[in-house]
Amino acid sequence: MSLSIAEQSVRQLGGEASVLARQRRDHIELDRMMSYYESGSGTEAERQRTLHDIVQLTFSHAFAEEVVLWPAL
Repeated sequence: MSLSIAEQSVRQLGGEASVLARQRRDHIELDRMMSYYESGSGTEAERQRTLHDIVQLTFSHAFAEEVVLWPAL
């Protein structure tokens, strides 16, 4: 049975610059930002900036999946 992406080392994923390593970092960062936003912490301006950052990262993440990962599979 193969390891999930979350369980593999950066080397196993192809190095720091690999799309798999980047996607895993995106998931970690998106989880962090969504937890912050959902917590209700921060000022309204900070929450709006966090929401903006979530949208931007989600778009670039999905683009990488659609253009690089899925065609490779």
